[in-house]
Amino acid sequence: MVVRADVRAFYDEFLESRMVQYRLFGNRRIELAARRIEPYIHRDHRVLDVGCGIGIVTERIAARARRGRVWGIDLSPRNVWYAAHTVRKSNVSFFTADVLGEGEQIRAQTGGAFDVITMVDVIEHIPEADRPALFASLRALSAPNAMLVLTYPSPQYQRWLQANRPQELQIIDNVVELPALLDETGAAGYGLRHYSLEDVWMRNQYAHCVLQTDEAVATPARAERSLGQEIGQRVQRATRNAFLVPWRRWRFVTRVLNEEQRESPRAVDP
Repeated sequence: MVVRADVRAFYDEFLESRMVQYRLFGNRRIELAARRIEPYIHRDHRVLDVGCGIGIVTERIAARARRGRVWGIDLSPRNVWYAAHTVRKSNVSFFTADVLGEGEQIRAQTGGAFDVITMVDVIEHIPEADRPALFASLRALSAPNAMLVLTYPSPQYQRWLQANRPQELQIIDNVVELPALLDETGAAGYGLRHYSLEDVWMRNQYAHCVLQTDEAVATPARAERSLGQEIGQRVQRATRNAFLVPWRRWRFVTRVLNEEQRESPRAVDP
């Protein structure tokens, strides 16, 4: 049985052995994860990045939630220290927390009610037996109409690693099967919005899974637009109503129905 102190020590060391390389050279896996998350972030959102590592994705989220607030939490104090010293955005805070057992402390420090919660390459490192409690805790921290975004190695890729490169696996590294994940998140009150397998360096290497709270289904969709976009939308609507709709009415209604009348057999007088 792996103890939390060993996990914390592993990721403290992982900072230098792997994570700083992502800052130096970039990382396609992280880039694709950030791109998946960004469309769900609005400028006034409150976001929790669970297992934030050194804050690369947290920083991207903060750039989108420029009028909101973003918190990055990680089990490793060393990762949190590094993130706080390299991510320079006024709307970001980092602190050390174990999401498995410190949900109330997280709420006390942040206020909870997050619009989006993200977990980039985290869920596979959570013990399977702890996942139902994890999702229940995240649901309790979620605002109504919230999103939960997970990215993780696909089951195919995890099994390939186990068979071919076991040295690449981390201290806890599980295969996350979609049916089990949906059962666990469904029990916590989340529904599936998106699931895809993404090519990174290999085909179908990573899974991107977006879930939403049950309340999100019954509310109108929200589209965030700038003032310029809003003006553009109004101009488009005015142009459509003045020119396009009348043309469509003639093309698809008036003209066709007139043809129908002309082509219909005339009544014959007895």
